[in-house]
Amino acid sequence: MKTKFFAAIAATFVAWGAYAAEPAGYYSSCDGKNGAALLSALNQKIGNPSVTSYDGLWTLFTKSDVKPNGRLWDMYSTKEWTTGQKCGNYSNVGDCYNREHSFPKSWFDDARPMYSDAYHLYPTDGKVNGQRSNFPFGECANGTSLGTYNGVRALGKLGTSTFPGYSGKVFEPDDQYKGDFARSYFYMAAAYNTKIASWNSDMLAHNSYPAFADWAVNLLLKWHRQDPVSQKELDRNEVVAAQQKNRNPFIDHPELAEYIWGDKKTVPWSSSGVPAKPEFSIPANGSTIDMGTIALGATLSRQIKVKGEGLTAAATVTVSGVGFSVTPASLSAASVNQATGTELTVSFKGSADGVATGKLTITSGEAVTGVTLTARTVSALEAGQATDIGANQFTAHWTYIGDEDSNGNYIITVYDASNAVVDTYPRSVKATDGRAVCDELDANTPYTYTVSSKTMTSKPVAFTTGELIPSVLFMYDGELAMTAVAGTPSEAYEILLDIENIAEDINISVTAPFQVTTDKAEWGTSVTVSPVEDRIYLRVNSETAGQFTTVLKAVAGDYINDETEVSATVTADLPFMETFEANVAGSYLSNTEYQGSACKWMLVKNAGVYAVANEAYEGSNYLRFGKNSDSSVEMADAKEGGVSTVEFMARKWPNDADATLKVEYSVDGGEWAQAGSDISLTDGKTYNKFTVTVNQPGAVRIRIAQTAGGRLCIDNVALGSYAAGIEGVESDYRGWTAYSHGGQLVVELSEDAVAGVYGVDGKTYHHGLLKAGTNVLDVPAGLYVVAVKDFSRRVLVK
Repeated sequence: MKTKFFAAIAATFVAWGAYAAEPAGYYSSCDGKNGAALLSALNQKIGNPSVTSYDGLWTLFTKSDVKPNGRLWDMYSTKEWTTGQKCGNYSNVGDCYNREHSFPKSWFDDARPMYSDAYHLYPTDGKVNGQRSNFPFGECANGTSLGTYNGVRALGKLGTSTFPGYSGKVFEPDDQYKGDFARSYFYMAAAYNTKIASWNSDMLAHNSYPAFADWAVNLLLKWHRQDPVSQKELDRNEVVAAQQKNRNPFIDHPELAEYIWGDKKTVPWSSSGVPAKPEFSIPANGSTIDMGTIALGATLSRQIKVKGEGLTAAATVTVSGVGFSVTPASLSAASVNQATGTELTVSFKGSADGVATGKLTITSGEAVTGVTLTARTVSALEAGQATDIGANQFTAHWTYIGDEDSNGNYIITVYDASNAVVDTYPRSVKATDGRAVCDELDANTPYTYTVSSKTMTSKPVAFTTGELIPSVLFMYDGELAMTAVAGTPSEAYEILLDIENIAEDINISVTAPFQVTTDKAEWGTSVTVSPVEDRIYLRVNSETAGQFTTVLKAVAGDYINDETEVSATVTADLPFMETFEANVAGSYLSNTEYQGSACKWMLVKNAGVYAVANEAYEGSNYLRFGKNSDSSVEMADAKEGGVSTVEFMARKWPNDADATLKVEYSVDGGEWAQAGSDISLTDGKTYNKFTVTVNQPGAVRIRIAQTAGGRLCIDNVALGSYAAGIEGVESDYRGWTAYSHGGQLVVELSEDAVAGVYGVDGKTYHHGLLKAGTNVLDVPAGLYVVAVKDFSRRVLVK
């Protein structure tokens, strides 16, 4: 966690000094301005960032968001990520991380450079990111958290806004990161001040100033004040600045928010940060710090940040109130004036039940700040309010007061609305932990819980579990990086759908030249699926070559998932036809290069190119293998962009023994592998066409090798361009598919297989052998499970 203390600050900020090492005079062009003019001046200074590519963010995160232990910092969960845990597929909190647009990209229509501006993009848990979707940030006292899974706790909650001025659905981040996000939003308003008026969100005012709606200004200022700049932000600012050649001014000078939107928006700002007289900015004078609750006789300690400007004398620290103490008693002026300030420790030891009040006073010359301290002491076992409330779990809290059982445990009991003990309760928890995750509960249901020690039981604490959270997940193998040939649709790639807690139809869309469908017949940029369907098909279909990107976007009511990215490389369809008409290479040669009409070849062993018109298939030249039965040729130059098929004309030599040959391929200079089966040549008079499937992307070379028999002739070797959907995906599951088309059930098989078709009514509608290819089955409209080998698919026949 970031080392900062969150105080409820009643007073506003006074001028803060520069927090980071920006170049001297960096913000001097903004001096003397305030309000709209100051925001516009910041835009002129930082509004042309040299952002990295979207893929480049993965690398940037390893520098900008890395913890001392080398793992990535996540503001949406307690997970510490390794760089290999990128999303991909996910089902639970802690599965993987992705690139979160904290300022949702749909608000600015995925436009650049905002799309990859690292000042508002962070590595975050994929599941929590999906819950946040593109909802505004806000506060929701009764929001739903995704809870804890395998020890990873989701941070933040989703629910109806309880912040004054807005009543829509919002996502509330964890307290410790609210200031980080507020300063990211302030940055967006400054860096893109000339664009923000056209963006669309309930948080925005559709103008360049104040840029944010009134309620959003109040919210962001509150978070900015309560959660000051941390070392995490300072370090991140320097890394991103090195990449983008601009800075986040609200990290360098947090006081800027006050001069633009806050209590000093009518006062000219100075980049020098030197106040007219010495003053303290943190803790704010008149604020209150709640120390928390402690057991009778125990000691509670809190670290409090102290920051000031222009102090010339040491700061004297005193505290009043029974049970309160503070260290140190004095802070040097230099430590308080420095960019990060300094810290002191306030402690409280409870001597009687109830709430104690104290006063912390810090004085340096004429500069004084005073803070009210509160702390609560209990002697009876006390359970706290439930937190991290999800659809099926919550976190229980208690104050440890001793009196545990012989195993060091307390007991948690959960009761339903009729006061009956819920199944799987009571449960033992370690007494000194002070908190425990309680699960296996029903969604949107009222409960109470108690905590019991050996001789005492707390008063019951009431809570209601959250609503089930809607979710549409796209499940796929590998990465969604497609390849195709211009003018030819790619292979239709199956995307599985994991739909939870959604009752209405779901619209799934992409942008051209990508297309989606449910039946492989009617392709378009959007398709509607019902909640019981479990797949769509995706392809790219472009008439022109190029690099293309899109996102798979699922929309159901106010639920949106637009985090699944797809890319495609579409290459020009350059015909490859080796006719051997360019040159001859007479006699049978070995280890000899030959420049053909399509590429350079290596006559590896006992092969030659002859010019005899009546022996060639077409033209006058052809390739001939000798009698040794181990002749071979291979491409010396690779065909870029992959190969789908090898097609050639061949015959054996008249009166020689039947010949056998094989086709092999090598990808990107790798080992040779055989494509298809051996080919037998038995006809000595007529050329026959042979086609072998390779279906490999990348830089591909082909080898034709003889394994048996006598002489043979080869002509017109053609290589088809690779046009598959997703690279590197091979599995039995992909060897078949089933879908609905025209009111019928269609089952496509790559080989003969036994298939079963089962209805939700319990009936078997088909069980038996189906042939390779397309099989059409007449079944009534309804939901079916189709099973082939060890895999099954759901199909809704409409």
